[in-house]
Parts: sequence; C-alpha cells; structure tokens
Amino acid sequence: MSLTPLEVKKQEFERVFRGYDPVAVEAFLELVSEEMAALVMRIAALEERLLTTQSTVEDYRQMEQALKETMAGAQRQAEEAREAATREADLVRREAKVESDRILAEAELRRTALEQRIEELEGTERDFVRRLKAFLDEHRRTLEAHPLRALGRNDDSEVE
Repeated sequence: MSLTPLEVKKQEFERVFRGYDPVAVEAFLELVSEEMAALVMRIAALEERLLTTQSTVEDYRQMEQALKETMAGAQRQAEEAREAATREADLVRREAKVESDRILAEAELRRTALEQRIEELEGTERDFVRRLKAFLDEHRRTLEAHPLRALGRNDDSEVE
C-alpha cells in the first residue's frame, strides 16, 4: 500500500478515552507528511537524475561501440593497405626482374653480335694485311726486276 503525504496529513483517528493527545498526533502527522513530501520530491529528483545518467551512460555506450567499430574498421583498412602495398611491391619486384632479364638478354645478344663483328673485322684486317703484304711483295719484286736496277743503278742516283 502506497501512501501520499496528503493521505498522511488527512488521516483521522478515532478519539478514545485516555488516548494520545490529538494536537500532538496532528502535529506529528503534519511533520511526517512534510518529511514524506520532501522524500517524494527527492526521490523524483533522484529518479530524474537516474534517467539522465542512464541516458548519458547509454550515449557513452553507443559512442564506445562506434569507437570500437571505427577502430576495427581502421585496423581492417590498415591491414588491407599493408596487403595491397605488399602485393604492389611483389608486382614491382616481378616487373623489375622481367625487365632486368630482358635487358640482360638484349645485352647478351648485343655482346654476341659485337663479338661476331669484331671477329669479322679482325678477319678483314688479317686479309687486308695479307693482301697488303702480297701487294708490297709484288711491287718489291717488280722493283727488283726493273731494268734500271739491273744495269746497276741504284735509286739514289735516279733522284739526283
């Protein structure tokens, strides 16, 4: 059974012989009624504070949940970014390897072609030197067989 301060204040008692002093009982009931009213107001204020506090706590819980979700998302994004960077680095390394292999193959082909060209030029040089020697030998023999030389004249006398 719930009592209100007004019910306490309005409560009446039967009068009995040798009972309590009615003025004292009424004064006490008035005091109890006022205290009860103060307590009811305090309870109402505390209940309102409790509701406000519960609302604030719920707001904090929602913020906490949002922060947790944000952090989880940030961690996922960081992990995805790290994985993407790793994949990109692997791709760059593979492309660099392919490019370096291509460059080395081209360099090897060029080296081989240059070596062949050097061999050809060396062969051409040997052939040229051989033909030049043969040419010079032929001219030397021709000069030695020249009729003026056979007469005993030397080259110095012709110059004079």
